[in-house]
Amino acid sequence: MLDPAAIARARMRAQHLWSSDVKDPQKALTHLVAVQAQEFSYARWSLAQRSGDPGSSVVQRAFDDGRILRTHVLRPTWHFVAPRDLRWLMRLSGPRVIAWNARRCRDLGLDAKTLAKSNDVIAKAVDEQPLTRHALAAVLEQRKLSPDGQRMPYMLMRAELDMIVTSGPLEGKRHTYAAFDARVPAARELTRDQALGRLAKRYFASRGPATIKDFSWWSGLPMPDVRRATEIAGRAVKRVDIDGRTYLFTDEQPPLKAARPRVDIVQIYDEIGIAYTESRDVLWTDQAKVVVASNLGGYPHVILREGRLLGNWRGVRARDEVRVETRINGKLDTATQASLERAVERYVRFATS
Repeated sequence: MLDPAAIARARMRAQHLWSSDVKDPQKALTHLVAVQAQEFSYARWSLAQRSGDPGSSVVQRAFDDGRILRTHVLRPTWHFVAPRDLRWLMRLSGPRVIAWNARRCRDLGLDAKTLAKSNDVIAKAVDEQPLTRHALAAVLEQRKLSPDGQRMPYMLMRAELDMIVTSGPLEGKRHTYAAFDARVPAARELTRDQALGRLAKRYFASRGPATIKDFSWWSGLPMPDVRRATEIAGRAVKRVDIDGRTYLFTDEQPPLKAARPRVDIVQIYDEIGIAYTESRDVLWTDQAKVVVASNLGGYPHVILREGRLLGNWRGVRARDEVRVETRINGKLDTATQASLERAVERYVRFATS
């Protein structure tokens, strides 16, 4: 019988936070399809802890080499995506994100003609080499296209959604934009039904048990598309009713409770929380409700015990050192404290290597 605790443990395993033999951050990303990544440095930690704990520099190198891309897809926010998945994901979700942005673009004076021109200018600018946002802003100004205020990010996002640019390697600490076709391999175009079915199967395989409302939130798809996607997925996913909700998942059995408590520290936008909306409350515990409600003033990230909320943490960098500060409501038993210390050590190794 699945209960919230069992669902939480099943999700930790499905998301490869537990019991994964993956040792490559790109493979971890491919399993998850897409990983929310507006907090760039912490999003790298999300991949590292799912792929054998490589150092931050290893994940960074995969990003610079183009094995991991960062762009706007699914919803109007940044995601990491593997190159082989980006083209079909963008064809599926790009038009919807464009529609989401339409009102804001009108407010910024970015009509269809202006965006077509900015797309053309950006495409030509990155044709020879990746460029920073600052460099692209200068090129747009030269072509009489004002990049002031929010116009620049929305012009760049439109170029991403139209598959003109995607992320390039870092230039120092600054992100660059590269030509989409230079970083994303050509691929056979999927029908819409094929793309919907693929997305549903991979979502529930990597994040189940989850509800269709969870899937709708994560994918950015409207409910009719979500229902169609799960219909296409068919027998690839199973269904179970728990406390008035229908959860979908693959045929793997939920892991049993470990002999000793497992503690993990995850970043604020990690997929273990952000991939759900209707059933995000599976994370909650009586002990941690106050933690969530108060946001603990500057401790944004999350500590999990057995996949459920225990407390919050933040990383503090001082010169070449990194330390983790935690806030937990109540006293920990000896086994949980030891597991927390091991989790903190994992993050510090990542952040300093």
